[in-house]
Amino acid sequence: MEIDFDSYYSHPRFSGVALRVVGYPRKWEPYTALVTDEDGNEHECDTDEGEWVDDIDSGRVLVVMVGDDHKHTVDVSDLTKINEDDFCDGCGQIGCGHGSKREK
Repeated sequence: MEIDFDSYYSHPRFSGVALRVVGYPRKWEPYTALVTDEDGNEHECDTDEGEWVDDIDSGRVLVVMVGDDHKHTVDVSDLTKINEDDFCDGCGQIGCGHGSKREK
């Protein structure tokens, strides 16, 4: 499934609260160096240096519940896209009856 960062989603773990996708989990990617051993053979070796990069191939994304800012990691395959009118933009609850108050 392709992630739309402008859409809202539901997930079975979040008890009917709408979610927004805010990014990808990050992973440490070490820099590699070409080193020569005592026999003169060259090989790549990970160094202590590196950088944190978005893990776009993990099949996981970071989400926040509408009305919250705590990030959670979930599998993309467990997300279901929902319409903006399917949840309350105040409490984030799906089907609470208040609907969206956003201007159309």
